[in-house]
Amino acid sequence: MSESANHQKLARTLLEHRDRGAVNSVPPAESRDVDAALAYGVQHAMERILVDERGWMPIGYKLGATNAAAKRILKVRDSFFGRLYDRTTLQSPATLTFVAGFHRLHEPEIALLIGRDLPPSGAPYDAASIEAATRAVLPAIEIIGTWFEPWSTAGGTNLIADNGIHGAWVFGEPIEDWSAIDLIDGPVTLTIDGEVKATGKGGNIDGGAFGATAWLANTLAAMGRTLHAGEFVTTGSTTPTQPVAAGQQVVADYGRLGRIEIRMTG
Repeated sequence: MSESANHQKLARTLLEHRDRGAVNSVPPAESRDVDAALAYGVQHAMERILVDERGWMPIGYKLGATNAAAKRILKVRDSFFGRLYDRTTLQSPATLTFVAGFHRLHEPEIALLIGRDLPPSGAPYDAASIEAATRAVLPAIEIIGTWFEPWSTAGGTNLIADNGIHGAWVFGEPIEDWSAIDLIDGPVTLTIDGEVKATGKGGNIDGGAFGATAWLANTLAAMGRTLHAGEFVTTGSTTPTQPVAAGQQVVADYGRLGRIEIRMTG
């Protein structure tokens, strides 16, 4: 079997678990090291299936493990990315049907809307060049979703291959003039049913939102890929992640950046 055929076979297996809502058990001997070529090859094959056969539209990227705590929890050495799609994206305030065994955690995140193409020819990128290329910043919550079990020990290869264990993304109003907003030390508060569950700040993301996106642009460039104008990048959790449950009302308050509201129905 050719490498591309193997990627597609593995991608279809992952999509079958998502379609059927079936647990995907992680073998005890599964490596926690990342075979990046395999993992991103499977993820890209999944993208082609979703786009070509199901009519989904990629709208950007999600970043994972963008701080030391997340890397420790997921037992990975480096950050990783997955794709955002129109079919898994909602605008706040949003109502989302909770799927037990799939929806895992809420992650309050700072997201960017890219304003110009960032091709391989322009690499390496740094935080300043990303900020200069950003059209708007916005509040968001990513909901981690995967059928891997136990998901937190699935290992980097599985996490990346399963689209970076992306479940859903809820975004707020884009802000084009963020000069008066502190994206590093500005507080973020996550409440569930009115009770404060977690607090944090943008500086909890390695390099902040712009530095994390520079990592993405450079990683894509090394693959010969471009981060395009009009794409969103949601940059990783600003607070400790929080489990979700049916019937809960979740609010992430970012102060002057805005707020995200999600109702998880059962």
